[in-house]
Amino acid sequence: MHGEAEQTAAGALVPPKSSSESLANPFLTGGTGLHDHSDRDPFGRSAGLWAGVSGLVLALVLGVALVALNPAITNGKAGGTPNQLGQPAAAAAGPAVEPGTPAFDGAQLIPTKQCPSCHTIPGIQGATGTVGPNLAGVASRSKIAGGAVDNKGPDDIKGWILDPPSKKPGTAMPKIGLSDDEATKIAAYLETLK
Repeated sequence: MHGEAEQTAAGALVPPKSSSESLANPFLTGGTGLHDHSDRDPFGRSAGLWAGVSGLVLALVLGVALVALNPAITNGKAGGTPNQLGQPAAAAAGPAVEPGTPAFDGAQLIPTKQCPSCHTIPGIQGATGTVGPNLAGVASRSKIAGGAVDNKGPDDIKGWILDPPSKKPGTAMPKIGLSDDEATKIAAYLETLK
């Protein structure tokens, strides 16, 4: 109740008896009108400090363990694989293709279609799109279309570019209306991108 004096246990700080005593060391009283109840606290004064230090140490140990146990760190692929990063700038020039071959015709055909606006394609002038994946090394990938389509050769690439939605429903890659001959030539060029 108000007005009743607070009972103090042995060892508790007691309000100062005189104003000169409170001026000598004001931190012993807990402030004006406050009493020390530390003898009734369920945790010691340093419990919060130790809980915080323990939490930081645990976070540090777990962080180091996660980095050390990450297989990408140990096998050197933490920065990405060539399929994810594309080829170095020197390879961006593209492969040398013989004039008169289906691959050469495909290289001539690609810039006339929508491909360069979405994909970066080595050897194709202006093919610097970033909406779709970089096609550098596409022929050496075992899967295309985000892993939805097997890539065992030019027929798989041809089937994908002829009708992407039939191979992967919901794909962002549109069916652009290529003829069978056009798809064969484009697939022949993409097969040179190893």
